[in-house]
Amino acid sequence: MSVPVAPEGYARYLMKSKFGAGRDFRILEPETEADLFLVDGKIGPRPRAEILDAGGTKLLDVTGRMMGIPKRMDVTDPSGAQVAHLHAQPFKFVRDKIDVELASGEQWLLEGNVIEKDYTLRDGAGQVMVQITQKWITIRDKYTIDVRDGVDPELAFAIVWAIDRWVERD
Repeated sequence: MSVPVAPEGYARYLMKSKFGAGRDFRILEPETEADLFLVDGKIGPRPRAEILDAGGTKLLDVTGRMMGIPKRMDVTDPSGAQVAHLHAQPFKFVRDKIDVELASGEQWLLEGNVIEKDYTLRDGAGQVMVQITQKWITIRDKYTIDVRDGVDPELAFAIVWAIDRWVERD
């Protein structure tokens, strides 16, 4: 089954898990599967990852709290300025509630099933900013990410990595 084209106003990417302890993901162009980005997960006591472009330049960092209690992750640019903050309610499974606050003050809300990689991130007005799904892909470690025009794709990948990391630990 081929992957359909992205909806109007969205860019589509494939996110494919790489085998390894750090939870690395390759971000691919859907038609050619050429590498566009890399989410380089780090091994250590706290969840960490770097979002790199195809040339290896660091675009964003994702850093979580030690042991993940409470569940919080910060996305920062290479200078250390916060780009986004993710927070899940303590002592609840991540799918119960997760809030994403951008540096601009904008809030995104997560809806859907994070276990099956079929969820959306919506802005305060209810518009889909990022759509994640496996329904078009038959291999469990690869799924599509549709990113709304105007949203930095590397930010979407950082948020998806953080959510995936939380699900993996729960």
